[in-house]
Amino acid sequence: MEALMKIEIADSDFPRLQALAQPFVDTPASVITRLLDLHEKGVTASTTPDKFPGIKRHSLERLPPLTHTKVMDGHFDGASPAKFNWDGFVRHALIQALSATGSVDGLRRASGANIKEGKFEDQGYKFVPSHNFSFQGVSAEDAAKIIGRCARSLKAPFRIEFIWRDKPDAFRPGERGFIEFP
Repeated sequence: MEALMKIEIADSDFPRLQALAQPFVDTPASVITRLLDLHEKGVTASTTPDKFPGIKRHSLERLPPLTHTKVMDGHFDGASPAKFNWDGFVRHALIQALSATGSVDGLRRASGANIKEGKFEDQGYKFVPSHNFSFQGVSAEDAAKIIGRCARSLKAPFRIEFIWRDKPDAFRPGERGFIEFP
């Protein structure tokens, strides 16, 4: 018999394990074992959702309500944002798009976001000092659309995994999903 070791799992990670579990079959240990098996086989993040039916792909063209979602993981054009939230992904995508378009006007056209050159912090605008522009904060749904437009404009792949929080107004409380391009 194998020796058992106890590990602690962060409260924020436990719902992630639950989302990967097969109800009435898996335990936290069996989910972790399956993840390790997949890792050893070289399965990439883009193929993982097919192996775990608890994570559903959502289309950019038909986004579900994203109110009360928490961003869990993701990347845009091969890099992850500094902060894993909708605002962090928008900021990251806009910075990448600005580099490609070369101007704030080009960025505005490519993203469809409300953007102003320079520092502007009223009306929900957030300043990006490293690139000298400000963008207006938006809902999660609008953030996903902006990120999608930037990705299409740059032909850059992206993937965002999220979970609906356990709140009465959430679309699917406790469920995980992801959006990706292409």
